[in-house]
Amino acid sequence: MIYRKVNTNLSETLDEIGLQKAKRDDYAKCILADPQVLARIVKNVVTEFEQMSVEEIVPCIGEPTVTLSVPELLSVKNLSVGTEDIEEENGKIVYDIRFPLYHKEKTMKFLINIEAQKSTKVSKLKYHIENRMTYYISRMISSQKNVEFINSSYDDLKPVYSIWICMDTGKEEDSIIKLGLEANMIYGESIWKPDFSLINGAIIRIRENADAEVSKNKLIAMLELLFSQTPRETKKKKLEEDYDFVMSTEMEGCVDDMCNISDLFEEQVTERVTERVTEEVTERVTEEVTERVTEEVTERVTEQTLISKVVKKIKRGKNVAEIADELEETVETITPVYEAALKAAPDYDEAAIYETLKK
Repeated sequence: MIYRKVNTNLSETLDEIGLQKAKRDDYAKCILADPQVLARIVKNVVTEFEQMSVEEIVPCIGEPTVTLSVPELLSVKNLSVGTEDIEEENGKIVYDIRFPLYHKEKTMKFLINIEAQKSTKVSKLKYHIENRMTYYISRMISSQKNVEFINSSYDDLKPVYSIWICMDTGKEEDSIIKLGLEANMIYGESIWKPDFSLINGAIIRIRENADAEVSKNKLIAMLELLFSQTPRETKKKKLEEDYDFVMSTEMEGCVDDMCNISDLFEEQVTERVTERVTEEVTERVTEEVTERVTEEVTERVTEQTLISKVVKKIKRGKNVAEIADELEETVETITPVYEAALKAAPDYDEAAIYETLKK
């Protein structure tokens, strides 16, 4: 696997929380770039590989290039410091994961791009994700000039796929959406029709809701397990038993390391708590919003965020002292939350825990 560092001042400008989030994102990319994960994505998205087994697809995957923000924190070895297609200046863009894919029976080559995206909401992104995907696909096509083909040998263009894994899907909205161009006859009849199979995109929508039932789609279920808060040993066992994974040293290390740092979706959890509390307060208050209500909102957001963190630590088998140490709180602060959470096991209903603490 080839690792590339994004040319930014990230490690200098981010605070410790920002660095930890960047580190989580980097581990997520490394996990997605594992050939066993890529093979399952390819099988579900790339038409020419649908009838092949995962074992048959793995050898067809060329060496992935993974772009990392803080590779020094991951201790990666074969780091490339090349700048091509790394800066978003002058029409250049940053790809999370890129790799060539070879269909041995048809001697075809595909160029694949995988992107991990925390949200599809325009309110957060300030753009429609399908528009960004279109730009990425266009760059993957245009950058083949003088690489995959020269002069006017356009039939040497390789098919491209840009696959986006989006992680904020609603409880009932897990889905896989394929995108592409198609020809529509608007006049007359023609035996000849243009082939637009070179241009392909897909959005894989996985859910952030821990209470959601296991997806009926095996790829989505596997991805949701990979990025869930399931304890590491349970996660690795499920990957092996339910999805026939072979836990390589690299893959196991990435899973372990990502479990060691705080939740991949910590930012989303905080946002969900804030949104839920804001909705409740909005229903209660009118024009006379006072400072007292504002303080109540702040206190509740802070307490529910603490509850969420404590519950995650309990699920990982941590005791009161360990949780207090890792969260940099006193044992006296953590103990009532810890005890209330244990009483709510195994569901750990955070709203119920909060109400218990308020009594």
